[in-house]
Amino acid sequence: MVYVDLFATSQEDPVTRIRRFSLIAVLTAILLALGRPALAASPLSISDSVTDPDGWLSSADRSTIESATSRAASSGKPVKVVVVANFSGTDAQSWCGQILDRSSLANGTVVYVIAYDQRRDAACTDNGAPSATLQSAVRASEAQMTSNPLTSSAVANGVNAFVSTYVNGTSTSGSSSTGSSHSSNAGATNDDTGSLFSMFIMFLLLAGGVIAITIGVARSSRRNRLAAQQAAQVDAERAAHAAQEANRQLLSADEQVRTATDELNYARAQFGLNSTDEFARAIEAGKAAVSRGFSAQAQMNSATVPTEQLRLATAIMQDLGANMNPLSTIQASFATKRAEQASLPERIAEARERLSEELTDLERAKSELTSISALYPAQMLASLQDNPEQASALLTSARTALDTAEASAATDRAHAASALDTALRALTMANHQTDAIFSAKSDLDAIRDRLVAAISSISSDITDVNELNTDPAVFNPLVADAHAAIAEAQAALANNGDPLAALEHLRMSEATLDAALEPLRTKEEAYEKARTAAEAQISLAESAVAQAQRYVQGRRGAIDLELRSTLNNAESALSTARRSLEDDPEAASTHAMNARALADAVMATPIQNFGGSWGQPTTGNGSYTGSSLGDFLL
Repeated sequence: MVYVDLFATSQEDPVTRIRRFSLIAVLTAILLALGRPALAASPLSISDSVTDPDGWLSSADRSTIESATSRAASSGKPVKVVVVANFSGTDAQSWCGQILDRSSLANGTVVYVIAYDQRRDAACTDNGAPSATLQSAVRASEAQMTSNPLTSSAVANGVNAFVSTYVNGTSTSGSSSTGSSHSSNAGATNDDTGSLFSMFIMFLLLAGGVIAITIGVARSSRRNRLAAQQAAQVDAERAAHAAQEANRQLLSADEQVRTATDELNYARAQFGLNSTDEFARAIEAGKAAVSRGFSAQAQMNSATVPTEQLRLATAIMQDLGANMNPLSTIQASFATKRAEQASLPERIAEARERLSEELTDLERAKSELTSISALYPAQMLASLQDNPEQASALLTSARTALDTAEASAATDRAHAASALDTALRALTMANHQTDAIFSAKSDLDAIRDRLVAAISSISSDITDVNELNTDPAVFNPLVADAHAAIAEAQAALANNGDPLAALEHLRMSEATLDAALEPLRTKEEAYEKARTAAEAQISLAESAVAQAQRYVQGRRGAIDLELRSTLNNAESALSTARRSLEDDPEAASTHAMNARALADAVMATPIQNFGGSWGQPTTGNGSYTGSSLGDFLL
């Protein structure tokens, strides 16, 4: 058997308490709804000729009944009429008798009661009037009240018939009176039985509802207990896992601090005291964090409440993370330095190979600049005139730095590594100078389109600066430089400036703005920005590759295998850029720029003349005639 205490509110959560009070409210509403029929009319005292406590009779029908009772009173046979909904579970004759007992009526007054919902009626008097007369009057009234449900007009007609029969003294034989009385009593008995049956059905419904609600509450309580048990189990498992992880991290951190302490002495001997001061401070911070962790470990492992154990484990791991991660970063940097110093000879040799390649590219760049100077006005190439000289100076600086690095590699690796870094930076800057010359032809061929595209792109960045929450102190100088680049590009579009310098200014300014805005952009905005930039780079690469293809197609007999391979690499890079545009726009931009650089290299490669006799040396770049001369001008 299940017992439910609807008012048990101690040690319950608010949700359970609210659920119980809601149940009480529902039960109360059900009781009120099911109990409403019992609130029927009780026997009352009367004085007026017509009593209608619920106002059920219409005014016209009430007047009709009052006229009939007045006629009866004039005949010396007063009649009082009572109209109610039901007799409260009491038989009609008893209810009528109670009316007589409670009312102060004149001797010989007849009371006629009608229950319109139950379709029952009865007549009674206190002077011993012949029952046969009253029964005849009741039967006359019932003959008029045939509508179901009863209407106000039918009741008025029935009362009028009752009064007329009673006043006129019409009577039937004894057998007829008995039959009528029996019929009336049978109807009353049937009505009483129906009323009891209805009350029994309502009791069953009420009991069934209470049982169903009790079962529902019991099941809900059981589900809540199971959910609470599962939640407690999950919390306990989570706390245990966190404690296990905290113990593991604590042991690992202790071992790392010990290893770092041994490594510090070796680093001081290798890189000097000044270079290892930060390393020493990080070790001390790590030691302190490990000490605090061991102090909290015992309390964590002995905690019986999962929430407390989880809190302690989380605190230990957060403390270790805040102090051990910087130590790991410093250790990784020293490991990188050692690897770089250990591979110094190989890196110096690779840098010398790059220097040799850059020197070759410099000569090609000079030749390319001379070639395009014949095709474009000097004003359009003004920004490129100093590039060969600057590249030459940078390569000289790189050679000097490499010599220094090679000489110091055996005795002072730190100095050698610094010199090598200087050489690599100089080589990168020299490469930028020569690449500007190699890409000049393709840039100039579509200079207006590229300037317009660059202006549109950097204008979008300026709009982002205005819309995002940016720091004016940081972004105002960048925006001012962007506006200056736009003004320079617009002047170049009007043939009042150097278009290549304007294009380079736009690209550099946009790159700086993008780098500053990247942390402020949402992931979706960053993707759209990267995709737009990648599409622009792919468009430029397509133009450059198409031009290189025409260049090679017009000189099929003079193109060597290496140049064809370069063109093939450019085409492959362009295809890769197209494929990766959706998934990785930044990678697509990189592949597109690589394709463009390779295509520019094809365009800048001098073509030897293979049209002479076999065995004869080639001279210069040969003579360009026919379609070859036309392709050269592309």
